[in-house]
Amino acid sequence: MFLRRREFTLVAASTLALPMLGRAQQPINLQALHDAARREGELTWYTVPQTSEVAEKMGRTFTARYPGVKVNVVRTTAQVAFQRLNQDLKAGTPNCDVFTSTDLAHYVDLKGRGLLLHYVPAAVAQQDKRVRNMDTDGYFHASSCFMMGLVYNTQRVSAAAAPKSWNDLLDPKWSGASLVAHPAYSGAAGAWCIEMRKLYGDGFFAKLAGNKAHVGRSTIDAVTNVISGEASVSAGPMSLAARSAARGNPVATLAPKEGPVLILSPSGILANSRRPNASKLFMEWLLGSEDTEKISVEEFSVPLRANAKPAPGVLGLSDANPLLAPTPPQMVVQIPKVIDLWRDAFGV
Repeated sequence: MFLRRREFTLVAASTLALPMLGRAQQPINLQALHDAARREGELTWYTVPQTSEVAEKMGRTFTARYPGVKVNVVRTTAQVAFQRLNQDLKAGTPNCDVFTSTDLAHYVDLKGRGLLLHYVPAAVAQQDKRVRNMDTDGYFHASSCFMMGLVYNTQRVSAAAAPKSWNDLLDPKWSGASLVAHPAYSGAAGAWCIEMRKLYGDGFFAKLAGNKAHVGRSTIDAVTNVISGEASVSAGPMSLAARSAARGNPVATLAPKEGPVLILSPSGILANSRRPNASKLFMEWLLGSEDTEKISVEEFSVPLRANAKPAPGVLGLSDANPLLAPTPPQMVVQIPKVIDLWRDAFGV
């Protein structure tokens, strides 16, 4: 059962209104945890922010680092992942061990229903201070981040003609040629919509629909559809666009003058996990390992470890100025509102 609106608001306030205090555990014995995890043999990871290719790569890398512990990767969009998780919970089937999404409201809901395991990985201490302690009670933690920027097809759009402002997506020259992701399916799109509403008001979405913007289910579509030529410009993940460009695809990305939008993806362990040790080991690895830092650089993502440097040409946490970032309370309270505004504007 989901929380009623009043209950949800109270849980959100208790979860997110506290000061962000450092509460990481003392260093743990990873070898002992690995031994216990190996006896469990595997874990299942529901994940959203990565492409399927990158998520599978991460699973293989973890198993290479910790032999005998397999990662079953299930990658979908945020709302589909959450719906699937709730179906599992309703059926009493503990399929998911570690849940990674782009929608903070999922974690507030799960925590409020007592469905997350309390665990503060020692690896949190290695993260940049700006991403630590998403939940001061220690039930979920930032495990990855990326930035939403402007993306364009380099065969159709010159660098000089590319949009430089978020508001440029409303320019008639991009009528029928832009693409944006639906906030009811994508948590990252929801965060982007919150920031657009702050900048331009409720009417932004009707204007975007009036300019015949195409709608995708995932922010990944905002890159793949630009590469294919189905759209010329979009609001999409800068890291994915940069990685695709490095592979020879006709795509480029830039930070709008108002700033890119920071998307933080939390991870947490399900309280009904049948593999708690494998899940804890995976969380330690996911949040603070050299492997994940290396993958972040290789895949043009934003590393979370303190003082880590992204790939050349990729904006890091210290590089983007200004940087738009919805607060956790804003994510919880405003996502339903922007979804309603979106549906009123686009009819979907």
